[in-house]
Amino acid sequence: MSALVQQRVDHEPARAHLQEQFGNRLSNLRLNYGQLDLTVQPHDLVELVTYLRDASGFHLRYFTFLSGVDRSEFGPADAEEKPHPLEVLIHLYSPDNRLHANIHVPVDPAAPKCPSISKVFAGALWAERETHEMFGIDFEGHPGLTNLYLPEDFEGRPLLKSFKLPSRMVKDWPGAKDPEEAASGGR
Repeated sequence: MSALVQQRVDHEPARAHLQEQFGNRLSNLRLNYGQLDLTVQPHDLVELVTYLRDASGFHLRYFTFLSGVDRSEFGPADAEEKPHPLEVLIHLYSPDNRLHANIHVPVDPAAPKCPSISKVFAGALWAERETHEMFGIDFEGHPGLTNLYLPEDFEGRPLLKSFKLPSRMVKDWPGAKDPEEAASGGR
C-alpha cells in the first residue's frame, strides 16, 4: 500500500508561469501570504479559471468561495491609488498541489456584470445567486439568479455600503429599568 505524499508546489514558478501564459491580461499578480493573488478583467475570467482547473502544475479543482467585495469607502478620498470600488472575489484550491489562488474581478458599480463560472465549477451556482442578491452583481450565463434570502419585492442590496438600513420609529422603553422601579409601578 503506497501512501499519498503531498508536496507543496513552489509558488514563484506558478506565478511566473501564469504571467507567461496570460501576460498583461492579469494585473497585480503576486504572492500574498503564500497564495497566488491576481486581478483579471471579467471577459478573461472563464478562460482563466478553466486554465487553473485543468493545467498541469495547477489543478485548482476545488472551488471554495465566491462573493462580492464593496471597497467604495475604503481609504482616504484623496488617495492616489484607491482599490476598485466593487469586485467579485473567487478562491480556488488544489489539494494535490497545496496551491491557493485568490482571483479579483473588478466590476462596474453602475452596471455590475460578471460572467458566470458555474459551467466550470458547479459549486458557484449558489454563491453567484447569493452575491447577485446581496451585491446586485449580474452573473451572465447563470441559469437562475433568484433570491435565496430576501423576498422578491425587496428593494436594495444589503451588503453594499450605500445601502441604508430603514429607520425605526423611536419610542420609550415599555418596561422599568430595575426591579425596585417595577415594584413601585414606575417606568
